[in-house]
Amino acid sequence: MSHAAPAYSGRLAGVAVASVLVGCAAVGFLVGALMGAASGEDGSGGVDGPEVVAATAGPWDGPVTPVTVTVVDASCQSDASRDASGAEVTYEAAFAVDAQPDSAWRCPGDGAGETLVLDLGGPVRVAELGLVPGYAKTDPTDNTDRYAENRRLTAVRWRFDDDTTIEQQLDPDAELRDLQTMRIPVTTTQRIAMEIVSSSDAPKDTVAVSDLRVSAAA
Repeated sequence: MSHAAPAYSGRLAGVAVASVLVGCAAVGFLVGALMGAASGEDGSGGVDGPEVVAATAGPWDGPVTPVTVTVVDASCQSDASRDASGAEVTYEAAFAVDAQPDSAWRCPGDGAGETLVLDLGGPVRVAELGLVPGYAKTDPTDNTDRYAENRRLTAVRWRFDDDTTIEQQLDPDAELRDLQTMRIPVTTTQRIAMEIVSSSDAPKDTVAVSDLRVSAAA
């Protein structure tokens, strides 16, 4: 009998240790569940955050107001040329934002990967983007249609201060010279980079933007 007491005591100690471990596990599970709920875990490893909000935000459907835009950088520019009368024509990047459709920023080739960097003068709640995706000019001397003669953009990518991007598809129809706009979820930014993604075929291997507009949520 003198040896039974230690064995019984050992079994009691084992049961006590197991009970403590089970209790700790239960407490740990409860704490983990509470912390997971507080942090927004969805159980699959994802965490709710700005991405979810951005994904569910819809395009702005209220009034908009155009804002003043300055071009601060352009990755390319065509050399000067001459129109049918012999007058020199230049293609500075600033012509993309001068609200004059018969002037344009123009670059050689199809334009893929070329960019314009725009400054809005301060943080703006941007809600609409638009451009005339070609050289919307008819030569005043011989009536040559520069819009049909040059490539027209078919897609551009807009990049904002937080590195989010939005792609805009454009209609390259040579008969359509209007500003083509796109509403977006309101995005606060001071600078926007517009990157050319693709353009149409055309007799002249150059690509142009006659007008570009950024509008804020009013």
